Amino acid sequence: MVNRLRKTLKRWIPSIIAGGADNDPAGIATYSISGAQFGYHQLWLLVLSTPMLIAVQAMCARLGDVKRKGLMLIIREHYSPAVAYVVAGTLIIANMTTLGADLAGVSEVLGMLTRTSYVWWVVPTALLIWAIVVFKSFRLIERYLLFLSFVYLAYVVSGFLSRPVWTHVLKAIISPHIEFSMGYLLAGVGLLGTTITPFLFFWQSKQGAEENNSKKEMIETARHEDRLIAPGFIYSNIISFFIMIASAQALAGKNGLAFITAADAARALEPLAGSGATLLFSVGIIGAGLLAIPVLAVSTAYAVAEIFGWRESLSDRPNKAKGFYMVITAAMVVGVGIAVSGVAPMKALLYSQVLGGMLGPLLVSLILFMCNDRKIMGSMVNRWFDNVFGWVTVIVLTLGSAGIFWQFFAS
Repeated sequence: MVNRLRKTLKRWIPSIIAGGADNDPAGIATYSISGAQFGYHQLWLLVLSTPMLIAVQAMCARLGDVKRKGLMLIIREHYSPAVAYVVAGTLIIANMTTLGADLAGVSEVLGMLTRTSYVWWVVPTALLIWAIVVFKSFRLIERYLLFLSFVYLAYVVSGFLSRPVWTHVLKAIISPHIEFSMGYLLAGVGLLGTTITPFLFFWQSKQGAEENNSKKEMIETARHEDRLIAPGFIYSNIISFFIMIASAQALAGKNGLAFITAADAARALEPLAGSGATLLFSVGIIGAGLLAIPVLAVSTAYAVAEIFGWRESLSDRPNKAKGFYMVITAAMVVGVGIAVSGVAPMKALLYSQVLGGMLGPLLVSLILFMCNDRKIMGSMVNRWFDNVFGWVTVIVLTLGSAGIFWQFFAS
């Protein structure tokens, strides 16, 4: 019984890490802004997005299990080069904006703690993360990422201690208040974009191969991916849920994005930490960044290396996979450039997720087509759950993005 439980927990680790990375600094900022501006009114999107997120990530994992390859390599092998290049370009745009925004977010918090400009912290933070990814083994990186994924539990405690009116929370979920304003649509698409985020698609598909699982193990895992994926992403969205509740309680009245800063967002933890809220929030953001930024850089490197047929594994040493590690390095350099570009960090964090939400329908549609193709998946084609919530994801993100464009051109 103990061995069986240990084996099950081990199989959950990739989804817990991916779920933790899903709540990166951009995610925390987006949930905080949504809670501050709209209270509980967008909690329904988190409930809806939970099965959507599980379906999309399970499809990506299953593709990796069946083909024993990364997502971009599968796309390159089964579609035209033009499709692979468009997908790679889409991913790079989404990843680089998010990576730069996350670096800016972590650096702003470090600047807040030291009362210095955040700009001074961007390069040291990037160098630290780069060194860990390039020079440490995958097993060590995995343990490091797993540990960091539990930093977010502080928000659950804070959410309860903020004493929300739970009947109001329930009402907001089952009878949602929906607005067709630009602010509501930006926050909503950003919320979905940070929850169902493109970089995790590519990260998830590679985890079985990075674990060096046998073909038999990976095929067996493919049969149960929805069940194995679910715990990590349910955990992820529970954290997101409480970030929004804590922010709604602490930041009510902060009606404009321009007025929400990292210091404001720290107030969401005051019920738990009192005067130490800023410190606890800072630890959370720094931990979130140290978890998410490596995943962003590595998922970019997976995609680019697979496009060109290079070796692409964190288990390889840099001299054995030069192209792969060069892309990681380049991603960090570009991220630094975006982080110091002058955009206010909290705005950058939100807008990067809005962009991810707009790019999501293209990637999810392609994943759905591949997962329903028997030439690719054999007997492991999608079942009803993944198809239903996969297409719901495409429709919801498309409608939200269309609403933003309509508001923009109508104003």
